Amino acid sequence: MALCQRCGNDNSYIHLTSEAKTESLCLRCYNGLMTAEFGVEADSYPEGMTIRDGKGTAHYFEIRKRLDPLHIFMEAVEMKQGGYDFKVMGDLYTDQGELLLQLIAKAEKGMAESYVAEGTFPNGQRYHSIRSGRLAGRVESDLSDERMPLLAVDGKSFTWDEFGKMLMSYEGFQVKLQLVDPYDEIEWEDCEQKKEQEQ
Repeated sequence: MALCQRCGNDNSYIHLTSEAKTESLCLRCYNGLMTAEFGVEADSYPEGMTIRDGKGTAHYFEIRKRLDPLHIFMEAVEMKQGGYDFKVMGDLYTDQGELLLQLIAKAEKGMAESYVAEGTFPNGQRYHSIRSGRLAGRVESDLSDERMPLLAVDGKSFTWDEFGKMLMSYEGFQVKLQLVDPYDEIEWEDCEQKKEQEQ
């Protein structure tokens, strides 16, 4: 990743394009521009955090905060192929500490359930299967094959061939596919019903 064209230190993350030029900036320099323009500062926040999944496995996340003319975006990114990636946003004047807590809560909820089980055939060959008849993940690019994306589930990447093999045990079943905005929550029907009962 290229270095920031303003400070020359941090990796560039934002690309600003104007009629005159295109500039690559790190988050710190970009947020500084937004602060000068709108008078809202990015409060201090941890640049990294470890969160455990439902199995107790620790995952290290890089934390990012980006100011915008209308919103504040926060993201927790596990820096590896297929790693977890969680996003939240609030309006420009939102409580940034509360936004961080929302991000942590979303990450904990998103990692609470494991969707893919691993096993071994008698011949020693490894296989994967879908737990509980449902699966949630993220579509991401495959740098080795631009024709097909990868599916990131449980903090790992799976090819569509691997995903297809997982579906073989469900031959004849119906399929429900729903694409969800990365800033929204993934909700299952049983969770929604539980919320209604609690209310």
